Amino acid sequence: MPPEKILPCIRHDASVENPPLLLRGLDSLYVSFYLDMATSFLDWEQLSYLRERAQMERRGGITETMIGSETFAVMPYGKHPYRYVLINKAFEVRLAEHNQPNCHVRFSSEALWREGAENLLSRLRSWFASLAMLERRSERVGRADWAFDFHLPKVDFTEDHFISRARKDAKHRDNGLDQTFRFGTTDIVVRVYDKCAEIEQQSGKTWFFQLWGRADAVWRVEFQVRGARLKQGGIGSFDDLRAFEGDLLRELATKHTTLRKPNGDSNRSRWPRHPLWNSVTEAIQTMPQTGLIREIDDLKPISYLLHHAGKSLYGNAKNAAMLLHYMSGRKVIPDLAFVLEELPGILEEHHSEALFLADVEQRIKKRDLGLS
Repeated sequence: MPPEKILPCIRHDASVENPPLLLRGLDSLYVSFYLDMATSFLDWEQLSYLRERAQMERRGGITETMIGSETFAVMPYGKHPYRYVLINKAFEVRLAEHNQPNCHVRFSSEALWREGAENLLSRLRSWFASLAMLERRSERVGRADWAFDFHLPKVDFTEDHFISRARKDAKHRDNGLDQTFRFGTTDIVVRVYDKCAEIEQQSGKTWFFQLWGRADAVWRVEFQVRGARLKQGGIGSFDDLRAFEGDLLRELATKHTTLRKPNGDSNRSRWPRHPLWNSVTEAIQTMPQTGLIREIDDLKPISYLLHHAGKSLYGNAKNAAMLLHYMSGRKVIPDLAFVLEELPGILEEHHSEALFLADVEQRIKKRDLGLS
């Protein structure tokens, strides 16, 4: 159906007990790459020139340029810490000459649905090869959004019918009608929203109507997951993403956030799942699953916790360096080695071997009991 003939979203009153799934897949994907630029054909001076030209021609439109095997528009801006931004219909590529990772890629939503993530990744690596940019280590997935689109003629739930672990939630209404429910704001965000209304009012992605085979009464359930939670789930590379995505989504759809149907019980956790959520979990069950995410989530990976403990220690070391700077009469700005040399004396004032071991033993016991 051509876009000009697509009808606006229409709300029906007919009830659907088991909402049918229209579409399922990755809607957003952000991946960082560690590239060796030493022998690359990429011309940084040309990129700088094109960026400056784009700044001068900002009001006159964008000029497309062939770079390697892909055609890009070089943007008149960068996105910290990347100096250059290249965009085409498939990718937004951010580049920096000396950073690591030095390449950050946002896969476009339309390309993900039309070509698939695997094909896009292969295409991106072909572009790397065309410029002799070699990958020094495995890529890192920074964010992934999974979407499940359902035909839902009647919305018979409110925010009170959701049970979520998220500390923050929000609801958006339009003309008195519920339009979006959101749970979470950081590493995990679950959204349930009227996708037709979102297309009409914001994104303009009318090509979804062709993929759905309809242009009305479509609601999306979306799971957005960022770096820290991906890492906790054992997801680092794209291969990890494909191996463990089913497990991660199952955990989110059954433990993080669920939609329930009231049955008169005063305890909402005993309400049965709403038919929409039954459709969501059924769709997830068809994805590859190993059970690994559930195990990792229950055990809270030691490496993940140690990473955050190290981050906290590193921050405290900076504070100690600042204080040592003043104690030295501002004669020197202490580096990390200097702080580590002074650390035994700093800690000795507070240390008791017996109390230290006793406290550590208590923490071990709490962890073994699942109390920490």
